[in-house]
Amino acid sequence: GPKYGPMKLKPEQYHGAIYDVWPARTGFLKKPGEWNTQEIRADGRRITVTLNGAVIVDADLDQVREPDVLKKHPGLARKSGHIALLGHQAYAEFRNLSIKELP
Repeated sequence: GPKYGPMKLKPEQYHGAIYDVWPARTGFLKKPGEWNTQEIRADGRRITVTLNGAVIVDADLDQVREPDVLKKHPGLARKSGHIALLGHQAYAEFRNLSIKELP
């Protein structure tokens, strides 16, 4: 929303990004108050985020090599873990949420 403005967030903090690690393409969110459709696919170390039909992240976590990022996010070395959907201390709603295991 407008309260975050383009100068307050880093590219790797925008909607759909792997937070503080990998930026997402922008320009595909619907207006505030409208529902978005998003799919997050974690296939091994490859993470793909599709927002409203557009791929906004296609990341290979093995390509993350910046020492500061790796130090700040040691969980990047894991092959499994938890799922978290986070916001910037603002109210968020989710619906029709499902988690499926890949074959």
